[in-house]
Amino acid sequence: MDKIMNDYLMKIENRLKSMYDSERIDILKEIKSVILELQNNGVSTEQIIERLGSPKELAKVYLGKAISMNSKFSWRKFGAIFALCNSFVGVSGMLLLPFISTLSIALMIGGVITPIGGIAKFVGQHMGFDIGGITIEMGAFTPSPIYSLPISIVIGVLMFWFGKVLWKLTIKYIQAISQKKKLI
Repeated sequence: MDKIMNDYLMKIENRLKSMYDSERIDILKEIKSVILELQNNGVSTEQIIERLGSPKELAKVYLGKAISMNSKFSWRKFGAIFALCNSFVGVSGMLLLPFISTLSIALMIGGVITPIGGIAKFVGQHMGFDIGGITIEMGAFTPSPIYSLPISIVIGVLMFWFGKVLWKLTIKYIQAISQKKKLI
């Protein structure tokens, strides 16, 4: 394989750094296999690059596919979303993807922490002391510590659910922007 093709593969590899090593290696093997097959069939380096497209666009397709293969949350996938934002998508993606992905995680974490706070407030009340730093305020209404537990559970479930919905929307958006170009 010539220097131009090696540089082409290196550019793709650099854009896929946020992926698991095994996934990145498999993708590079697949692309290299296609390149070698085309070279064996007499296709020139320039024609191969023209057929495959820019390394940036090809990596974008693979990264988008890897992110959107399943909608489960992982911190590595979260990092890959930021790599996708910063490297590949336009202005809307640079604003929208970080916002909805970060908000989804914040809501899911808040959905777990809120009931814990309600439990602490409830237990503290039953032990005879008030934990002033843990309160639920909805406008001028502040529920009594006894009602803090059920209210915090409901709010926590709603926050967690909404965070999951936003995470799934993030994955759908990535699928939509990565569908514009097919894999090789």
